[in-house]
Amino acid sequence: MSWSTCCRDCLGRTTTKLPGRGSSRARLLDRYLGIPLVFLAGQCRRKRAIPAHVHKIGLLNTAALGDTILMSGPLADLRAAYPQAQIVFLTGPSNYEAACLLDGADEVVELPVFRPLAAIKAVRELDFDLFLDFGPWCRLNALIAICSGAKLIAGFRTSAQARHFAYDLVVDHSENAHELENHRGLVRALGILPVHPPRLRCEKLQSQNVHDLTRRLAVFHLWPGGSAAKLKEWAVGRWIALAEDFAAERYEVAFTGAANQRALNESVITQVRPSLRPRMRNAAGASLRETLRLVSRAELVVSVDTGVMHMAAAVGVPLVALHGPTSPQRWGPVSENALVVEPLLRGCGFLNLGFEKVRQAPECMKAISYGTVKAACDAALSKGQTQLPPGTPMHTPSLGALSPTTPRADRSASLSRVTPVTREPESIGREVGHPLKVNKV
Repeated sequence: MSWSTCCRDCLGRTTTKLPGRGSSRARLLDRYLGIPLVFLAGQCRRKRAIPAHVHKIGLLNTAALGDTILMSGPLADLRAAYPQAQIVFLTGPSNYEAACLLDGADEVVELPVFRPLAAIKAVRELDFDLFLDFGPWCRLNALIAICSGAKLIAGFRTSAQARHFAYDLVVDHSENAHELENHRGLVRALGILPVHPPRLRCEKLQSQNVHDLTRRLAVFHLWPGGSAAKLKEWAVGRWIALAEDFAAERYEVAFTGAANQRALNESVITQVRPSLRPRMRNAAGASLRETLRLVSRAELVVSVDTGVMHMAAAVGVPLVALHGPTSPQRWGPVSENALVVEPLLRGCGFLNLGFEKVRQAPECMKAISYGTVKAACDAALSKGQTQLPPGTPMHTPSLGALSPTTPRADRSASLSRVTPVTREPESIGREVGHPLKVNKV
């Protein structure tokens, strides 16, 4: 199958925040209505064995760009194990475009997830043999799987989420494992040894909607998503200082983001020193495929914990990933070309599923100084004496000395940890008025 033919209509779409993403009201409804429905379904449903002949496989993940990109590894494992089977990736509105970037699926179908009965009807019409639910907490996903009519359904048992009662194959979802390893658990449950890492390929596009940059390029992604987005943001003043440093070194700096983050990027760019501002580019609002093209030709990507971070890791470009409330052991980039910066501050890494509430949560991102990030960037670019020993976690103090081009950089004396990532995680519809978006490869 040709990657370039995947999801042609994705090209013009933008990455915007959609209803339900990070919505506490939607989660409450899902929990208090979904749990009893899933439990009752589990009491009525007889468990089934893996079918001897598998002709059609459904993979369900209805949200989260990063999770979707991590699924590229297990998707490749399933494709290798079932080369003749048809694999259909079922998404929600927020991750449809991301799923179109993955190799291995024969179709990508966007479900009307905010209309559950229509979503269930659409899934039943696809007539699956195997149905794998990659959602870690959403009970709606479990109900779609239960009602899919598939010969076998598999999904996660996640602590305190009560969503596993009706699956034929139940896989424990661990808060102590990287999410890639959790995903691989579903593949192992089918008797398949997972070996493929998350990977994306990027081919040149005829579209030139993203600025055609000819100079050396650094890509910055400032804005995380989800209900805990504010907790995962790094200080804007430090981003400005970093952008000015790269511009002074004759880099073009591209700021990525969703369409509704374009104004945020613009406000950052306007604070950059006027003499360096011509080297800044606002790439927010580009399609994910265009963003992938931009990321893939960067000499360096610097990102908070969000989907673009996983995108950069999956194409193998040098990456500096900033983690604070999320642990890199749980959510970090899977790439030998990535460096992770995290604060040495007690209590950080407290987010597991992304929406946990913590009283008096530590200001984890504030504890990551400009100097530490700049040193990590230099190391990622292999500059002089700043290279880090490969394979060795290293605690480096924030730098006190500031470059002349960073007048607004902070002079924090906090400690941060810079960790080279040298290996993978351990243990290795058809509906009236709402037509389904279907991508045939």
